[in-house]
Amino acid sequence: MQQQESSEFGSQLGIAGTSFDADDESGISVLSEVLETPIFDDLSTMVPDEAFLKRFGIVYARSHRIIGFDRGGQLQVAICDRDGYDHLDVVSRALERQALPILATDAAIQKAINAAYTDRSSQAQQVIDAIDRDTVLREVRSLASREDLLDTEGRAPIIRLVNHLLFDAVKAGASDIHIQPYEDRVVVRQRIDGVLFDTFEIPKAVQEEVLTRVKVLGKMNIAEKRLPQDGRATVQLGDRTVDLRIASLPTSHNERIVIRLLDKSARLYTLGELGMPPHYLAKFRTLITRDHGMILVTGPTGSGKSTTLYGALQEINSHDLNVLTLEDPIEYQLDGISQTQINEKKGMTFASGMRSVLRQDPDIIMVGEIRDQDTAVMAIQASLTGHLVFSTLHTNDAASAVTRLLDLGIEPYLVSSSLVASLAQRLVRRLCEACKQPDTDRQTDLPRPPESLLDDQGIEWSDLSGIFRPVGCEACRGTGYRGRIGLFELLIIDDRCRELIQSRANASQIREAGLSAGMHLLATDGLLKIHQGVTTLDEVMRVTTL
Repeated sequence: MQQQESSEFGSQLGIAGTSFDADDESGISVLSEVLETPIFDDLSTMVPDEAFLKRFGIVYARSHRIIGFDRGGQLQVAICDRDGYDHLDVVSRALERQALPILATDAAIQKAINAAYTDRSSQAQQVIDAIDRDTVLREVRSLASREDLLDTEGRAPIIRLVNHLLFDAVKAGASDIHIQPYEDRVVVRQRIDGVLFDTFEIPKAVQEEVLTRVKVLGKMNIAEKRLPQDGRATVQLGDRTVDLRIASLPTSHNERIVIRLLDKSARLYTLGELGMPPHYLAKFRTLITRDHGMILVTGPTGSGKSTTLYGALQEINSHDLNVLTLEDPIEYQLDGISQTQINEKKGMTFASGMRSVLRQDPDIIMVGEIRDQDTAVMAIQASLTGHLVFSTLHTNDAASAVTRLLDLGIEPYLVSSSLVASLAQRLVRRLCEACKQPDTDRQTDLPRPPESLLDDQGIEWSDLSGIFRPVGCEACRGTGYRGRIGLFELLIIDDRCRELIQSRANASQIREAGLSAGMHLLATDGLLKIHQGVTTLDEVMRVTTL
């Protein structure tokens, strides 16, 4: 009956057997006129039909450009051309329900498909097949009892498990996945907001297949288990592209693997969104408009240095400037900026890359990291010859950046002439706005932020919201924290600092000079954010010395 209705529809149009291209507006317009229905260009408010999602995979939905919705118990299928209408009969027979057509643009349908299948995956379901975590682990445990691990059927649950690991981490906003073997088990952990959390355990008997699957993804040598290896891969998760950086390390209980997740679709933060104090933000924005000199961002791994530099490049990027970067890896794509990937295995290092970049007539250069003397020399020479150079260093505070350059063998007169400013930063977790509560026990324990800091930001003591503590709710996964914010310490190199650098003064002396000129320490910025109700004392003490 339904097949007959489909054929009758084609006859009514007089275009039976004809398929319109998805980009052909006239085709969908004809459908709209015959059906006397509007064309939707946004399907975000409609609820996907669960039965449709379970029965038809994302590949089928994408290839035929159809998606089913549940509207008051009715199954409505969005189509964008005549070919989509032909598949209504397939959907109706498979689900044993009448499928009613609605018209939508191709872009709206593709967006709805990505959103629907991604949401399914976030509800503890893996990429393609409709299978939950318990089912995956049950199949993996059954695999552990088999003697022949080369059985082709044995690969299916492992692939689903690894896909689930990736999906679960991306949806949770994790930056890293740790697959850590112990004597009797394998623990999977995720780093979320800078803190590691255990997610679940994998049976020890199948750890080899799990590790092998991950190494296959990274195009690594699966036979080599005695030496560390690095690999990389790119995976598509709905409409999101995620780069994977995979590193293996032999341990006493088999290989340990860490996967760094770089979500290409994640939005870039502007300088104003990083949590930089207003007086620092104004000064930093002035500094990045200079036409030459070197600006360093310092801090340990994972402290947000690259995010700050990306924010700076976004603000100064214009058609009048030639901006080039040297990165390892390229974390985000920036429009209008030429970005170069470092490849040390093929001889493309930061130092050699700098030599090549300087031949490209640059105005602004971003060097991902100063790791050695050669890179430091090239960066300083570039800054002294009319280029603005951004880079990062692994130091504990802003003043230590100066002594680190001197330790690398750079002459003091070169450092004092080239260095414009050093920005130290850390990341602390934000209190969850949905569940945080006033912390009456600590309201009087903590000292007040310095008056100079309050004056610089135009803050009155009475404007501060008070001290809060984490509680935990569903929105923050029971941690009490959601998201992160930066703590900052900006040292501007003035004449006094230059004199100290020339005399090879230590970091403490340079820090004192910076404090007398208006610099505030990381811990001081943290103290202010505690009183503003943004974070907690425990978080600030975790990353600084208060």
